[in-house]
Amino acid sequence: MLAQYLELLPSDFNENNQAVIDVSNYDYCLVQPIGATATFETTLDSGAIQGVSDGSAISATNFTTALGLANDQSTSTSLSSSVSNLKIIKFNVVGRYIRINFDATPTKALVMLTKIS
Repeated sequence: MLAQYLELLPSDFNENNQAVIDVSNYDYCLVQPIGATATFETTLDSGAIQGVSDGSAISATNFTTALGLANDQSTSTSLSSSVSNLKIIKFNVVGRYIRINFDATPTKALVMLTKIS
């Protein structure tokens, strides 16, 4: 198993308290928002211009709601698109990019990207 760990700080989020991460080539990802509630969206559209660029997380567009398995260790696991402070949500492969949308400026977000080899 291969894993990459990300610690997204307030400076990694845009003025709308959003961050986009590339989850392609991973089997699943876990996200733990800290300091605010987060919702999630996903897309396959990298915003590429055919013959000019491959696109990226910065140019990604056409996002739709992403649903993952939420687990807060105190209640049963449930399907959710919103996760409150300190809870963890798991996404299986749902798109090329995941956008994290915070309802306020977060303290940080912890992300674990995992590839089962």
